[in-house]
Amino acid sequence: MIVHRSVQGIILHGSRGLAGGYRPDSDVDLSLIVSTNQLPNGLELDGFLRKVIETTLDYWQSTIEADLAAIFDTKNCDLKCFDKTTFNEKACKIGGVDCFGIYKIQKGFNGFVVGAGTQVKLMYPCLTIWRNNT
Repeated sequence: MIVHRSVQGIILHGSRGLAGGYRPDSDVDLSLIVSTNQLPNGLELDGFLRKVIETTLDYWQSTIEADLAAIFDTKNCDLKCFDKTTFNEKACKIGGVDCFGIYKIQKGFNGFVVGAGTQVKLMYPCLTIWRNNT
């Protein structure tokens, strides 16, 4: 698996993760935690996040389809909720609804996912499967 250099972590969700119960035709749900602090010269956020996802999709070699989302911080919370395996209301000071940016180019999406009502407490169980420690 290859990821763009701005990916800070990879989070596994869904039935092929800790939730279990996947079907043979299930995809693998992966969130790419992306640092958007320093965009490369000349790139806007949309183009940058598209490149991040395309980097992984272009090199994906599994027979299991990858369903990717680029996740980025919009509330200056450092996305600490993605470091947990269960929901903790005390850890989320802003309520946990639509509190991080999501960008997708698959499964009927083509860009930013806005106002979807994404709830942090419903994204569990999730598991960090890789973290960039540099």
